[in-house]
Amino acid sequence: MKKITFLLVFFALTASAQVGIGTTEPSGAAMLEVSSSSNDVDYKGFMPPRVSLEQRNLIKPKTRDIGLVVFVNDPSNAMQCLQVWNGSAWQDIYCINDIGFSNIVQNFDSGETWSYSSDIDFFETNTGFYGITDEENLDDITTLTNKFLGINDLNNGDNGTGDYATITFDPVDISSLPNGATVSFNYDFFEFDGGDASYYTIVIDGADQEEVLLFEGGADGEGLSASGVVSETIPAGTLTVALRIRIKQNGADDSAGFDNFTVSAN
Repeated sequence: MKKITFLLVFFALTASAQVGIGTTEPSGAAMLEVSSSSNDVDYKGFMPPRVSLEQRNLIKPKTRDIGLVVFVNDPSNAMQCLQVWNGSAWQDIYCINDIGFSNIVQNFDSGETWSYSSDIDFFETNTGFYGITDEENLDDITTLTNKFLGINDLNNGDNGTGDYATITFDPVDISSLPNGATVSFNYDFFEFDGGDASYYTIVIDGADQEEVLLFEGGADGEGLSASGVVSETIPAGTLTVALRIRIKQNGADDSAGFDNFTVSAN
């Protein structure tokens, strides 16, 4: 009789194709569904296999095992991470360990931990400006708030330059970040015309990456405007990251602004 009962259960599970733990109605899209409660009173979570880094390295997954999940609980190696096997390596999904990294910021207000320099001296005249300002001074810049780096008539008589001004942000040590980092900043360009342009370059471990055209003015005197956010992902394993921006702008009727330069952990 016991054999018959076992066979009936086996065939019932095989026929349904789905298995539920704590539920009698598992999702039709899932082979296995684990309910958080079986009585709507007591609730529990799902515990993946917990291993040390050494124990995880004893697992020998193959390419076909993509999707295998473990939680590496190894405070002695500064690692407490939910990881997934991506077919060739273990990849972090989320880490809760303290990596001791605070965002590096230059917003020209309260956050000024990312040092920078300019190859052109800042100046302010009745007809031009290059330096730290606000929306009251450059009212055409509408998307940046409080203080920001502003440019208006960079080619201003004996001040500024008719060529490009370059702003260089110092290298930041991100060697402690297991998932790399993100470099981001805000920009706002107003009525850029022929000859006006801006570029940026990410510098990884001292090596320039390909320079990116951020914005270019219109031809035949047409003024173009744009604003937004640049966000660049820096890969894991990077030791240092830096940023360089160069801008060329002539004329008092067009202007530009940059703000919220940030290096954040992924």
